[in-house]
Amino acid sequence: MNVGLDFGTTNSSASLYDGHTVTLLPLDPSSPNPRVMRTTLFMTREGERYIGRDAIDRFTTANVGRKIEYVWRNFGEYELVNDKGEITKQSIGALVDANQPGRLFQSLKTHLRDIEFTDTNVFGKRYSIEYLIAIVLRQIVDRVEAITHKPVTRMVIGRPVHYSNHPDGDETAIARMTEACHLADIPEFAFLPEPNAAALAYARTATERQKALVFDFGGGTLDVTIIETDGNGGSVVLSNDGVPVGGDIMDRRIMMGKMLPHFGSTATLGPQRLPFPAVIIDHLSEWQSILELSHPKFQRIIEEVMMTSTQPAKVAQLQTLVNQNYALPLYEIVEKTKVALSSNATADVAMLVPGIDIDQTIERWDFERMIGPDVRTVAACIDRALASASLAPSDIHIVLRTGGSSRIPIFVNMLTAKFGSAAMVEMDPFTGVAQGLGIAANDDALFEELQTRLHP
Repeated sequence: MNVGLDFGTTNSSASLYDGHTVTLLPLDPSSPNPRVMRTTLFMTREGERYIGRDAIDRFTTANVGRKIEYVWRNFGEYELVNDKGEITKQSIGALVDANQPGRLFQSLKTHLRDIEFTDTNVFGKRYSIEYLIAIVLRQIVDRVEAITHKPVTRMVIGRPVHYSNHPDGDETAIARMTEACHLADIPEFAFLPEPNAAALAYARTATERQKALVFDFGGGTLDVTIIETDGNGGSVVLSNDGVPVGGDIMDRRIMMGKMLPHFGSTATLGPQRLPFPAVIIDHLSEWQSILELSHPKFQRIIEEVMMTSTQPAKVAQLQTLVNQNYALPLYEIVEKTKVALSSNATADVAMLVPGIDIDQTIERWDFERMIGPDVRTVAACIDRALASASLAPSDIHIVLRTGGSSRIPIFVNMLTAKFGSAAMVEMDPFTGVAQGLGIAANDDALFEELQTRLHP
């Protein structure tokens, strides 16, 4: 059975194509939309593994409100040899969260490009990024086989046009993703740029010769592809471009631009009116790094800030955020606020729990101000794709938008201003790429070509 898999930074979808109809598979029965699965992995202390919405729910249930207790754990000894040949033994140990029920991984795909990220410790065992992704891929394959009652024999998996701004990061990401597919025991596989896949899905329905620009804006990357359709289901790619800008960054803009004052960031410390510690502010940029603030070395800093701050009540909210494990729920609230701003002029960020009292209105114009640099980066990416295809905006007949972030109004307005309102077409924001990947998986000639690129 040939399967297309959109393995996204935030969401994943899978599809089948029989030559006539694309079928999207219900990968996640726990999701509000079963055809869209959150790309998450939760590993318990006992070794159980969960993906999708179930992973998030289990992590949240097990962590929110629990007491964090650090204890010293010895991990063994290693030998040191000095310049005299004398051997001494040195013990290895660290403070660990003694009652941590499990680890939740999100946005694993973004770590593929990080050359410095090699592995991580999960309850005393080292896991490479390749192996973590392989766990998710294998469970997806198992779900597909359980749904269809057929073995997966071939898979075409979506990839960004560019994982990274640097060629080395791109090469590293592709090599790691290849290894992850091998570890997941996928019999045959190939990679296809995600906007190319969305273009395939559109070309199947196009009834005339057109030049189309695919604007694929997901959780981790923005990808642009320009194609020319032949009106008979075929197309040719004229250019590709992409940048590592996605919905995750938009969430971070809201958090860092509007939420920090709720946790005391504007306070001064002591009679010298020292600024709030930058090391604490930096850790608020991602929910995963907020968890690190529970470590005793950071707790001592936060406690000192609490005693000397001009805003102790807000620093107390920071303590609750960290010590009661509200980081992930807060970031999910921020994400929902971002989504709401796509259809409303204002949206509220509200977290009303014991120890945290936040109810703030965010205005769309203010959100657009915060993401201004990202808008300019995206606009430059589009211009490069046009220049690479030797085309002007007036040469583009249709603009195909897909990916959740493609609904953000400032980007829609930018595209409309450049290409005209008549050219705008929205594909399914969460499954448009998956549909094209299913078509690619069923095309023997294309699959062979993609494999040749993977193994030249």
